[in-house]
Amino acid sequence: MKRIFTIRPWLRRIIGLFYLVLIVLLSLLPTSDLPDIPYFSGEDKVVHFCMYFGLGFIACWSLDIKRKQSASYSMLLVGVFLWGVLMEIMQRIMANGRSLEFSDMLANLCGAVVGIFVYMYLAKISKHLLIK
Repeated sequence: MKRIFTIRPWLRRIIGLFYLVLIVLLSLLPTSDLPDIPYFSGEDKVVHFCMYFGLGFIACWSLDIKRKQSASYSMLLVGVFLWGVLMEIMQRIMANGRSLEFSDMLANLCGAVVGIFVYMYLAKISKHLLIK
């Protein structure tokens, strides 16, 4: 785990940008390009949660805001949430067979919150590991 927090900031930002581009592509693909494999009801909410869990975590990690003011985490959470809202609005605007769903926005928010809290926890643990 120490390696995650010792990666150079410029490389973190590049990885963060790649992940953001991946979110955009997955969010805006037409429904015809997505696999139609129904596993269980509401599976897309789990996908939204996981994607934004990753975005919340990677956003904190790539911007290296660990051990800074909690206001930074709050602002980052607002930014990640607004990005999810923007993706939902873009789905509504684009004629790609996708629609704006408030439940998707809620799943995005929940994922982002958990991702940021996991990052905060791991950053706290890594501080002790890096000192030793």
